[in-house]
Amino acid sequence: MKTLIVLITILSLSWSSFSQGLKPIVFPIDGETYFCFTPWQSKYIAKALEKERLQRGLIKALENQKEEFILVQEVKDSTILFLEKKNANQSLVIDNKNLAYNALEIDNKALTKKVKMRGVKNTVLGGALLVLVSVLIIK
Repeated sequence: MKTLIVLITILSLSWSSFSQGLKPIVFPIDGETYFCFTPWQSKYIAKALEKERLQRGLIKALENQKEEFILVQEVKDSTILFLEKKNANQSLVIDNKNLAYNALEIDNKALTKKVKMRGVKNTVLGGALLVLVSVLIIK
């Protein structure tokens, strides 16, 4: 009985899922069926179970990493969209400022022209009044 090392219940492991070379010795104890494996079989089963556990862990880690990359990509896309909209709005603001500046320049030129014309009119009117007052004083 030195070859019997590991006892595994039928509920925790299905021995038929392993290779055909892993036929255990079956013992019914207290109404339950137990499988007994040799040391070689036990090592093989332990390696297979550990390999499967490692693979599942890697798959889970890669799935989590994929989800994180998808979230990061969505954030990046939304940030790019936001910055494009902001850039378009800033362009509109700059265009509106340029239009307002050009309109102010046109108004400024027109007002400067009016002021110069008014100055000329005032000078002529003032000169005419001066001549008129001078003529009235002289008479």
